[in-house]
Amino acid sequence: MSRADGASRTGPGSVTSGVALAVVSAVSFGMSGPLASALIDAGWSSTAATLLRLGVGAMVLVIPTAIIGRHRLATIARAPWSVLAYGVMGVAMVQLCFFHAVEHLDVAVALLIEYSAPVLVLVYRRVVGGHRAERVTLLGAAIAITGLVTVVVGGAEGWSIDPIGVAWAAAAAVGLAGYFLIAGPSARVDEDGRPRGDVDPVALTCGGLVVGAVLVAVAGAVGLLPMTASNADVTLAGGDLPWWTAAVAVAVISTAIAYVTGIAAVRHLGPTLASFVALMEVVTSATASWILVGQSMSPAQMAGAVVMLGGIVAVRLGTDRDETARTAQAVKPVADRRTSHAKRALSQSDRRNSYSTSPRS
Repeated sequence: MSRADGASRTGPGSVTSGVALAVVSAVSFGMSGPLASALIDAGWSSTAATLLRLGVGAMVLVIPTAIIGRHRLATIARAPWSVLAYGVMGVAMVQLCFFHAVEHLDVAVALLIEYSAPVLVLVYRRVVGGHRAERVTLLGAAIAITGLVTVVVGGAEGWSIDPIGVAWAAAAAVGLAGYFLIAGPSARVDEDGRPRGDVDPVALTCGGLVVGAVLVAVAGAVGLLPMTASNADVTLAGGDLPWWTAAVAVAVISTAIAYVTGIAAVRHLGPTLASFVALMEVVTSATASWILVGQSMSPAQMAGAVVMLGGIVAVRLGTDRDETARTAQAVKPVADRRTSHAKRALSQSDRRNSYSTSPRS
């Protein structure tokens, strides 16, 4: 979902609007864990809760887009395989594994493990792409891993933390890393230095939600994953509410609204500032989990969370700086060619003018 920082809008009003949108997105995403946990406690399987979120969220977003934004959906034809991969890894894998993780772990702990994804992206780019990371990036990765280990083992009962939950959360982190890699801008640029072949962000979200929902539905239908729903009341903030209140909230607020406002925030702010504001999701999730479902972290885990988030900030700073340098290198040859063409055209024009003013004319 990333866009080049240069593509973001400018102006103080735009920044203010972008920060507001990013906060709304982070808070909306942060609510998904506690709401899903309440549904699971009420008898829903993780697979059913995931399908509910993706299916209803897809309908809420795809239907109005198909009516008023068909030109956006048409951009899916530019890179259909990217949309498919995004739906598999960036949507289905992330949401399904995260919801399975919260069956075994507190929401905040599961989310923090998932947020180790930037470190995985760094490793992938080094091993597969051969990209050398800056020192600040490597330092941030080491800090983030230290904080993550503290979060995992820093509970009141230490190593008794559920390894199955950790495995599911780690799988969610792998999916989130895939999301970052797939949803990023194309490496190809046009003559204006803008990415070519990119799918419109709203279309990418719509396609991803549909693919993810279909994938989860098939997995449940064939019995690969348990699919169980319940009409029992959910318990939130110490009170009982109809199950559909949590269902509508997780699908509309934590899916449709969260994705749309997140995309708008990146367009206003660029990926660097937007990603920093998005870290509010962890704080929101921890706070909502404490208020709505009575979950809290130990002091050691809280300290580890602060250390881990600081490391991730360093990783993102180094990565974004590296990406900016690479983008500049990719655009420079195009700019040089345009300058060369302009110089030749000007030279030809000067020669024509000199012929027209020559005494021989």
